Amino acid sequence: MIKRIFITDIKNLFRSFFALVIVIGVCFLPALYAWLNIYSNWDPYARTGNLKIAVVSMDKGYVGEGGKKVNAGNSIALSLQENKAIDSRVLSSKKKAVEGVRSGEYYAALIVPTDFTYRMYHVFTENVERPTLYFYQNQKKNAVAGKITDTVAGNLQSKLNEAYIRIISEKVFKEANDVSVKLDSGDSVEKILGSLKGMRSDIHDYKKMIVAVKKGNVILKDALVTAGKDTTTLSKAVTKSAKDVDRAEDEIDKSQDVVNDYAVLVSAAMKDVNRLLSNMKADLKEAKVTSDVKTIETNAKKTSGDVDRLRRDLKALKDATVTDVTGVDAIALRSSYESMSTSIKALDRLLLGIQKAEGGSAVLEKKRQAALQKVEDALLKVDDIKKQFDNRFIPQLNSSIDSVEDVLADSSEVMQKMSKTLSGMGNVFGALKETVGSADQSLDKTTEALDVIDQRIASVIDRVEQAKEDERGEVLLKTLSGNPESLGDFFADPVKVTTRIEYPVKNYGSAVTPFYTILAIWVGALILTAVMGTHPTASKYPEAKGYQLFLGRFMIFAVLGQFQTAIIVWGDLVILKVQCASVFFFWLASAFTSFTFTLLIYALVASFGDVGKALAVVLVVLQIAGSSGTYPIELLPEFFRKVYIFFPFPYAINALRECVAGMNGKEYWILLLQLSSFILVALTIGIWIRMPFADLNHYMEKRMKDTEMM
Repeated sequence: MIKRIFITDIKNLFRSFFALVIVIGVCFLPALYAWLNIYSNWDPYARTGNLKIAVVSMDKGYVGEGGKKVNAGNSIALSLQENKAIDSRVLSSKKKAVEGVRSGEYYAALIVPTDFTYRMYHVFTENVERPTLYFYQNQKKNAVAGKITDTVAGNLQSKLNEAYIRIISEKVFKEANDVSVKLDSGDSVEKILGSLKGMRSDIHDYKKMIVAVKKGNVILKDALVTAGKDTTTLSKAVTKSAKDVDRAEDEIDKSQDVVNDYAVLVSAAMKDVNRLLSNMKADLKEAKVTSDVKTIETNAKKTSGDVDRLRRDLKALKDATVTDVTGVDAIALRSSYESMSTSIKALDRLLLGIQKAEGGSAVLEKKRQAALQKVEDALLKVDDIKKQFDNRFIPQLNSSIDSVEDVLADSSEVMQKMSKTLSGMGNVFGALKETVGSADQSLDKTTEALDVIDQRIASVIDRVEQAKEDERGEVLLKTLSGNPESLGDFFADPVKVTTRIEYPVKNYGSAVTPFYTILAIWVGALILTAVMGTHPTASKYPEAKGYQLFLGRFMIFAVLGQFQTAIIVWGDLVILKVQCASVFFFWLASAFTSFTFTLLIYALVASFGDVGKALAVVLVVLQIAGSSGTYPIELLPEFFRKVYIFFPFPYAINALRECVAGMNGKEYWILLLQLSSFILVALTIGIWIRMPFADLNHYMEKRMKDTEMM
């Protein structure tokens, strides 16, 4: 049944011209992807001569013995110009060079200070100052270019260190030759031995000086580490404070709303007080002295009830305003409230007298008028309080809130600047620590050279002292004679390193071929599932079981995957001519990888539909980043170091690397065996896990079609 489904698929494919053209195009697409990427990475470091570096020498030079002028800065500039590995542009202005780096015109700039040569030739003075070069670099422009310019700077530093030690050695051996000349001219052996011992003493003093400088560097490094930690702690504290200030600003914004609500409530309370007083005034005006004492008592009782409510409202209003105000405004408001309270108490007494109808109608009329006057006074006081509240109290609150907002905004800005500054200081401290470490390495190399020189002088002294009295002069003459320049060259680079490369790869393009070939095979399988259906029509094969339908349709995918892989491998070897130690095993690993990848992606798509396609894309994204295809796995973040063993890419890539650079025992077969475990995973998904999800996938596909977009 599997064979029948496969043959039917082949016939159907060849019956449709357009389908056949599309399938042929799909077979070539992955190959183009691989070839273009390999070719673009073929040999990028062969064109580093296009990277522009500015060189500025401000070195004034140094006049040595015999009036010979030496200028190391000019020599550096000339050496870089002659070096075709980089495009060095000699400029006359430091400012122009630095601005060129910042603007991106140059990838880096090398600045030689005015006293560079002077410091190189004054190594035996009391105040030793290391020669320093200044290297400016634009890391924003390009990540890889920055690493290349770093390498140029590192190589230059190594050459200058060699030159530095050469100068020291030449000076010492020149003095030794001078001693031998003196000996030849008849100076006493004892006198010359004294000179040699003096030279050893000078060397020991210089070594002590280096030790002192290194001790100072240790203290400096510890201080830089502490400063870096303190800066980090302070930066975190400032960042936290900035967040607290932001939260405080939010609270202040909320308080503005509270003040507005508070003003509305107080205004409403004042309106209620004003309304009560107005009602009382109206009642008292309408209350005329008549013979009907009952009517007067009724009006008085009504007004008295209003007075009770007025007293309560006034107390609430006082509590809401006076307690929140300080200074002169508080005194004015408090005085108004107390005056108004006194008026209300007097009004209450008058109304009580009216209710008791004491003294006859004339007396009642007099009390009514007095009560009316008290109400009018209270109305004036309420109006006064409202003006103070609206014109002074609320503006004062708003002004205070605005001031606090301004202070908080300024504080937030200051803290943000402080945080940036502290971060920058942390980087500076780190760079200084690295600089001190580099200086220690140079000092260690200088100390090693001085130790060798000291041992040779000590050996000379021992030989002379052990020789017979009449042979000492001849021993000294033979030992001390020599060429200072050649001896200086030896001590500047005493150890020769011979590099032997195991499994050499002739170019970078060949080195990345395994990664891009494997990636193209995965992409090819993914494209196949995108343009071809993964489910044969079950009604055409009523007797077929689920696994037979699955494997029957997979056969056409497997065959097309092998065509894709054959085209990729052919282009790698014939068109690009990548390095390959074994063509057959290169094709075998690629073909096996294609079968594995195609089965895995086909199983995902057949089992989960569009979700399976998304999973295949996620897997390739993770593997591009974390399969050690371009960078060693040890350099990648911890997450990728832990999960990469569960991906198929690393095993397939390493198998192809064996074919490109050369086999290492059984490593090739072990890698293919490890890769085969993903075949079992794919079959498990496609045959057993797929069935329970069949109805769900059918439902999802139907709903997606209902959208008329998917």
